[in-house]
Amino acid sequence: MQRLINNIIRSRAPLMVALRYVLIGLLVLMGLARLRLILMLLATPTSYTNRDIVQEYLMAKAVISGINPYQPLNGLMQIFIGNYPYFPHQAPYPPFVAIMFIPSIWLSLKGIIITWFIIELVCLAAIACMLTILWNGRLNWNLAIFIFFILLAWYPVMNDLYHGQLSILLTLLVFAGLLALHKERKVQTGIFIGISIAIKLITWPLIIYFLLKKDWRTVVVSSLTALGLNFVTLLIIGIKPFLDYLKVTSQVVNFWRLVWDNTSLWSIGYRLFEGTKTTIVYNTLEAPPLIFMPKIAPLVSTILVVGFLLIGLVFALHSKDVDVDFAILACVIVAISPISWDHYFVMIIISLVVMLRNLARNSFPIWQTLIFSLIALLLFFFNDQIVNVVTLLNGGKDLLQAHGNQVTFGSSLLSCLPLLELIVLTFLLWRSGVPKKKEKTISNQQIIPD
Repeated sequence: MQRLINNIIRSRAPLMVALRYVLIGLLVLMGLARLRLILMLLATPTSYTNRDIVQEYLMAKAVISGINPYQPLNGLMQIFIGNYPYFPHQAPYPPFVAIMFIPSIWLSLKGIIITWFIIELVCLAAIACMLTILWNGRLNWNLAIFIFFILLAWYPVMNDLYHGQLSILLTLLVFAGLLALHKERKVQTGIFIGISIAIKLITWPLIIYFLLKKDWRTVVVSSLTALGLNFVTLLIIGIKPFLDYLKVTSQVVNFWRLVWDNTSLWSIGYRLFEGTKTTIVYNTLEAPPLIFMPKIAPLVSTILVVGFLLIGLVFALHSKDVDVDFAILACVIVAISPISWDHYFVMIIISLVVMLRNLARNSFPIWQTLIFSLIALLLFFFNDQIVNVVTLLNGGKDLLQAHGNQVTFGSSLLSCLPLLELIVLTFLLWRSGVPKKKEKTISNQQIIPD
């Protein structure tokens, strides 16, 4: 297997060289095409209706105006921007996010959308540079540029850039924490992890991991960073928004937990025993349950989430490679988040690169390489087409609309494919991080007769 892959990658035969350049060119063109599409969408007059960055903008506006930032978003939209349709629920982001985006209030709505888009591109470029460091311990500018365009071509990245989300920023912070850990800079690691938790709580399993590893310095620094940022926020906005945020989290999760696009492990119990449903602001496919037993749906989901979290932590703790640990935890973070959209998958780029590097180090074992290749192909070229495939399986778009976007339960299982990919990737990472047993060998020794 290693010889075959080396021949494909390093062969100097004219045909192979030409094919490699064609592949590189196609990936770069795909990345540029995605970028051009996003820029065209940003230019549309009603682009704000699909931009999550508007939520942070409205929260910051509310804080400066002395208004509770956890009022319904459509109400805040009417106060600060105008009478336009927007989400009827409150913003699901932690209070610190409102403080973080205060500088944005001096920009227009279009200005903050464009500014955040540029910031995300810079963060994505930094991630591309970090990936080259993760691969061989040093920065490779040529490779970083190539990786940057590959990332642009990936659907979760496009989704994050289009909506103005926070997944690219979170990935950058977690990645920076990992690279700081390489140099035994545990204080820096703790700061990066703490900031990520203050921005979005989904990275909390990392603190549990460091706690179980008895890495007290990283645990203390990350905890103090997250608490300190929230304490400063508390002094600025008061206690009531914090109490409201605790209520808002469960309300927003309940609002979106039955939506088709939510690929969280939490959604599995509800898909099986309650089905998927659309919302008043998001029209998507609906599927019936396997068996309608909504009372046991939360229990099944809880068991699955807790089980996968424990398995992921055990795998990470038994690995002897900190890169594998973070790669496994990245999969866990995405899988067990109460709501997991497509752009959350940006974080598992760490997992994919670590797995590919370990395969190369182990001479590309055939079965692990084939399974990983399948997962990578699905992640990059199929997952964003799942809705279209399910639509075709159910008679096409027109027939679906005539039946209220109802699909069969069997075809709806395709929506669980991204989650299955995460689980399989987690097991592959665990296998690649398990230290090999030392084989007892007997050296050939010359026997000298007495």
